[in-house]
Amino acid sequence: MAVIILRYLEAENGKVEKAIHITNIANLRYLQTKKYQRVYWGVEFCQNLIPSLEDTQKALELTRRAGMGFTLVCPFVTESGIKRLDRILAWLKRERVCCEVVVNDWGVLELLNTDYKKRFEIALGRLLVRQQRDPAMKRVLEKQPPIGVKGKDGKIHIVVHRVPAEKYQIGVKSSYINSRANQRILSEFGIERVELNNLVQGVDLNGLKWKKSLYTPYVHISTTRFCPMDSKEQRTYRINVCKKECQKYYDILRNRALPKIIYKRGNTTFYKNSVNNRMALKAGIDRIVFQPEIPF
Repeated sequence: MAVIILRYLEAENGKVEKAIHITNIANLRYLQTKKYQRVYWGVEFCQNLIPSLEDTQKALELTRRAGMGFTLVCPFVTESGIKRLDRILAWLKRERVCCEVVVNDWGVLELLNTDYKKRFEIALGRLLVRQQRDPAMKRVLEKQPPIGVKGKDGKIHIVVHRVPAEKYQIGVKSSYINSRANQRILSEFGIERVELNNLVQGVDLNGLKWKKSLYTPYVHISTTRFCPMDSKEQRTYRINVCKKECQKYYDILRNRALPKIIYKRGNTTFYKNSVNNRMALKAGIDRIVFQPEIPF
């Protein structure tokens, strides 16, 4: 489906860019230089997995040799995470590397606007775009048949689902970034692009002036500072002991109430949703970001 959509986009405006998200050195095995024009390098959701400067240098060198664009992806962070990112950003500045930076933390955005003013192109990450990511939302918006529910009184009660009003349906497809006032504020901080989930209920980007990237196939649902895959020492003694268990395995969650399978990796959950060509074309998406593995 994704390949078909990209061809439709190319035929429509000739400007769509294909990017692949690489989270670590091992995942460079997914890189196909003839298929993609850009590399997204780094993680969105966990500061413990921020690539080292040395690995970043290797990834950048490979990207340069292939003539591809380079985007550094930053997660939400604490002070220790900001220090690690600052080391990478400082090196990119010294080497005069022209690249994008995806921010998922307001503190990182402030860092870019103080120490690296107008040095990098800035994209607002999925964590900060704040879309409505409930995997059951499509069912909420569609007409459903009445169902019988057993109440506390032991009787069967008929529950009738009512389709939400039009304003609600538009609201769950949009975000605060649709507001022109918010766009003006964020533009003052150098935002030039937004990173978007391919929501199961669709995406309404009416009035959005920035360039837009659409991720596939994983839709981000939720992220927390508590990692269910943390080591026994961390759960018992409440200390930061990360053994990177999330790089070894992930969980799959199924529930009859949800139309989608839920994937849980580390501190984040996802569901899959194929790219919709009609929605992508209408929204004016100019970049598709393919994630070959469940993201970190």
